[in-house]
Amino acid sequence: MESQDGLSEKGGMMLNKKLPAFTLMEVTIAMLIAAIAIAITFTAYRIVSGSYLNFTRKQDRVAIFITADKLLKQDFLKAKKIVKVPDGLTMEMEEGIVNYNFNNAYLLRDQFSLRTDTFKLKIDKLNFLFENEAAEEGSTVDQCSFETEIDKQAILLYYQKTYSAKDLFQ
Repeated sequence: MESQDGLSEKGGMMLNKKLPAFTLMEVTIAMLIAAIAIAITFTAYRIVSGSYLNFTRKQDRVAIFITADKLLKQDFLKAKKIVKVPDGLTMEMEEGIVNYNFNNAYLLRDQFSLRTDTFKLKIDKLNFLFENEAAEEGSTVDQCSFETEIDKQAILLYYQKTYSAKDLFQ
């Protein structure tokens, strides 16, 4: 016999009493919805992080280009004399010598033999001129031009030094 508190006379629980719980179907649907939400979130994260990484790489390439361009302009203006050497240019300054080494894949700038900067730039169509004539090794240079590339876009760089008559005869 059963009592009012749901226990049988033998002291055991009733087997036909329903407990509040989720069905197997409800748990499966909840897990499916959670898996879809996680997949969407992960995909969005990968897209955003990939875009950020591409943006950062592009900005790094542009920063290298801008820094190299700025230093070349500055050194061309400050140089007392620019001389063509086998691998690039030597610039005589008040403070010392600045050497530029032009390679197909990079540009090296050696500042006063204290510090060397490496700029990863593709360099094509390199020209050193003096008074619109090709400069020979060991001769003075007043123009330098080359073509580089950023994100498959060709950019022509041109630098010019204006010498005074006094600078040329020293």
